[in-house]
Amino acid sequence: MENERNHLLDILILINNLQRSVVNNIDNNNSCTKPILGPVNNLIYNTRPVSFYLCNGQELSIEGDNDIASVVFRVENVNNSCVTVRLLNIDEQNNITSTNEFATINIDCIAALRCLSDVSLIL
Repeated sequence: MENERNHLLDILILINNLQRSVVNNIDNNNSCTKPILGPVNNLIYNTRPVSFYLCNGQELSIEGDNDIASVVFRVENVNNSCVTVRLLNIDEQNNITSTNEFATINIDCIAALRCLSDVSLIL
């Protein structure tokens, strides 16, 4: 189990570092560990949105100040066994927008994460 936690932590650190460096390049690989943010045109992607799944298999949902539950997040900081995330909103057309709301999650409570396609957000 410790090895799985280290792997999740490594992926979160990679995502955090990528978002901080904001590299724009063309690559069609859509995995969590893709070494760049991107992929197309002249847009600069600055976010790899993620969803978390708890050890009981449920998707993590955090309610923000606007009483809307968020299930998609932007990694903002990784520290030891915690990750600070920004809550993101998704509309009916799957457009993602940023909020100014944050939460800190204990990585020990996370069993899996899912990465969505990279996006460009106003932060």
